[in-house]
Amino acid sequence: MSLDLHVKAFTRYADSYLTGDEKDELVLLKREHSLRVLENASAIVTGEPLDEDTADLCRLSALYHDIGRFPQIATYGTFNDRESANHGRLGVLALRELGIPGHLPRRDQRIIRIAVGQHNLKTIRSPLPPHLTHPVHVVRDADKLDIFKVMIDHFSSESPNPLVTLGLGGERSDEYTLDVYRSVMLRKEGDYALLRHPNDFLLMLIGWIFTMRYSTTLDLIRRRNLLEDIFSFLPKDDRIRKLKEEVFAFAFYNHSVGP
Repeated sequence: MSLDLHVKAFTRYADSYLTGDEKDELVLLKREHSLRVLENASAIVTGEPLDEDTADLCRLSALYHDIGRFPQIATYGTFNDRESANHGRLGVLALRELGIPGHLPRRDQRIIRIAVGQHNLKTIRSPLPPHLTHPVHVVRDADKLDIFKVMIDHFSSESPNPLVTLGLGGERSDEYTLDVYRSVMLRKEGDYALLRHPNDFLLMLIGWIFTMRYSTTLDLIRRRNLLEDIFSFLPKDDRIRKLKEEVFAFAFYNHSVGP
């Protein structure tokens, strides 16, 4: 497999959406995000006992996972699926129309399209067939890893773009939604419909820790200090302190993750 050829094809496709207007910032954001998700996927498959063919499919699925974001921002001007269209489905359509990656066996193309179509689902129907398990779950872990970075950069910025947090802009405060907090404490998947404040988005990200499928992913989270950075933006009240203890205990001492 020539990964470089796929990277070049993906980059050409993303750059075709650059128009010289204010949307270019978001196109570039998703282009660079996708390349970092590829790097994350490579790190995960290197740390896990996967055969090389499966590892290659995981890498390609990661590279193309957000290809639907480009027609989404061009058509709707938002990354909010609830206000536009499911970007996973848009990605499947884009791959079918473009024939990317066209030279792969049809079975491999189908696996990649399924991984792209399922990477943003709230939950995955279990169990997946064995040939889909790693492409789907590696992409989901790798994507979440980079969204941590994107959000840390966003909340550190002096001029954050509210589209990054799906319109939850406004002035920073200590407010957060108790239902979101309780959902994280119960280790439930976050519900975008409940998000009201920027801190809610951070809480939802923290809840993703409990959904990670690979020990290598948790190791990368620890080594990159992602949890420390996310918690630094949240208020320092008793509820958040309790949540931090719960999350750190899971991330640093849990060894039972895995498909």
